[in-house]
Amino acid sequence: MIQKACEALQVQEKHLAPFEVEDCFNNNILKGFLSRFSDHRYGAIYLTHVNDIEEPQLIYATPKLHYPFDSAGTYRFPPAKRVEVYEKLDGTNILAYRYTCKGQTYLTYKLRLTPVVRNSRFGAFLDFWEEMLKRYPDIPRLPEINDCNISFELYGAWNKHLIVYRVPLDTAVLFGVDSNAEIRPPSMLETLGVPTAPLHTRLEGAEDYQREYQQHQVDCEAMNKELEDGAIEGTEGRVWYLQDIHNHIVMFKCKPESVEQIHWASGGLSKNAVIATAYNLLETDEQLTYDRLKELLLEEYSEDDIERFRPHIESVIKQITEEMKFKEEVFEFYHKLDFDFQREKNAVMRAFSRQYPKSLMRRIYSILSQELGKP
Repeated sequence: MIQKACEALQVQEKHLAPFEVEDCFNNNILKGFLSRFSDHRYGAIYLTHVNDIEEPQLIYATPKLHYPFDSAGTYRFPPAKRVEVYEKLDGTNILAYRYTCKGQTYLTYKLRLTPVVRNSRFGAFLDFWEEMLKRYPDIPRLPEINDCNISFELYGAWNKHLIVYRVPLDTAVLFGVDSNAEIRPPSMLETLGVPTAPLHTRLEGAEDYQREYQQHQVDCEAMNKELEDGAIEGTEGRVWYLQDIHNHIVMFKCKPESVEQIHWASGGLSKNAVIATAYNLLETDEQLTYDRLKELLLEEYSEDDIERFRPHIESVIKQITEEMKFKEEVFEFYHKLDFDFQREKNAVMRAFSRQYPKSLMRRIYSILSQELGKP
């Protein structure tokens, strides 16, 4: 079956990962291959079986976003009719998609590099998503009424990445992706009141796109503030949806300097890029390792760059692993207390102060505030 998957996706075997998982939304067992090729096929699924019934079908997912310039810094915007610029939210990508078996259609949800949403040691992604389905009950209708898969971002303080959000947890529609891997920005979708990523501007006709793009980087940078722990309060950047002269939508990412900040060497990897990739890896892996992180970094950077900064990368791995371990320890202790953080903050912190040194109190308070609601 892998050869059929290679043919359908037009990729080599090395870019496909086999899977066999339960779709908990429908109690079906899904079997097939997931693409890790770094373009429009990123995260795509070639489903081979549903409950041991052969049902080959190709499902496109959330593509890999690229910059509009090459490694030499030369901008290459295709001829365009218009551009829509939306906020780039920093969280976990969730794709709502449909598959069929014996003539029946099922709706389920996946993470970027897994075929279904699931909880992990580092994130209760399934629980978070079920919370969003309760808050926005029209989400399941969107793939059907738009006749395409729908990409969402799950973000907030409970789902920490590089950008710090004050909202505990929320989601937004990013775009649709149809059976031909064509992208539809929010303006081309019926969202039934489900939030979308905020629209910043529309550029019509012939524009100096490089100048506009660089101005967006400057505007985003002015919004950002780096916090003590290295996280950023502000924005991850923008996403450009460029409609070319053939009416295809091409997406470009636009990030400010503080998000792409180079800590180690000009032209090489940035610490923030490694941190962001590490958090993405934790959506699918229970443990951070250099080899697994390197696999994802190779999608954006050369092997020479990665190996050159291996000591720095391993330092980031250690930092995030220790952060996650400490977070688990804090909540293990908290759940043994007979106090509610939202109603009895002082009592909770007094209990922690008897167990932990004073120097850690601010860090513990921040962890509890981010996970349990606004501080």
